[in-house]
Amino acid sequence: MVGKVFDRMESVRPMATKAERKLIEEIRRIDKNVLIYLSITELSGLVDVAEATIVRFCRKLGYKGFQDFKLSLSQELGSEPKDTHSRPQQIAEDMIDAITETSKQIDHEVCLGIARRMVQAGKICVFAVGNSSIASLAVRYRLLRAGISVDASSDPHIQSIAVANLNEHDFLILISISGSTKDILSLAEIAKKRNVPVLVITNYDKSPLVKYADWVLLSSKKEAANEGGSLIGTVTQAYVADVLCTAVYEVLGGDAAEMRFRASDAVADKAL
Repeated sequence: MVGKVFDRMESVRPMATKAERKLIEEIRRIDKNVLIYLSITELSGLVDVAEATIVRFCRKLGYKGFQDFKLSLSQELGSEPKDTHSRPQQIAEDMIDAITETSKQIDHEVCLGIARRMVQAGKICVFAVGNSSIASLAVRYRLLRAGISVDASSDPHIQSIAVANLNEHDFLILISISGSTKDILSLAEIAKKRNVPVLVITNYDKSPLVKYADWVLLSSKKEAANEGGSLIGTVTQAYVADVLCTAVYEVLGGDAAEMRFRASDAVADKAL
């Protein structure tokens, strides 16, 4: 099937099921510039149509799934600013706005509670894939300076093996912007079978990943399908990670300060 997204929807209307016709009508009521930022879970709740129905409908339109549907719509709308001279400023403003909005969702007392559990853990793993791996490495680096060893492998096979060997005395952090990445969801499933405490850092509080979480920390920057790779979302994840690690330092108190001094002293001769 060829044609623009909304043209395709109209072309299948005569053969659409009752649920699909409802979906068509509801999608048409949503601003296209809002639609491209919705997760399938959010759209499902908004239009009161099952996620499976949305996926089947997208495939009926000739797309691989909802993400492919959004990508095509994003390409139609065009997301590049017309004034190229304003791009650096716009990126800066977007990053500031994203961090500001994320900060409003962070509860320091909740972070301290999570930090206390992390300090008591036998092992800590922080796993992510793609751009989110940047935040996982940031967590590993900051906690290592406090004397806490963290596994932050980006290899899905090693991640699975590591989680399969955790238990209720350990701690797992999963980072995913969408909260619907298959590899990360697989880790969450393994963790729950092992009764491993799970902290999720994500942008979507109704994503599939959240269902496995004991704690959730939300970042605010949502991505359109054609924005994958944007560092704005990664920056908000890194901000959340930094707030969490700072809470760990606070819980450790003087011990963390001593460890950080040792770490700084160990790398002092690395700089000119």
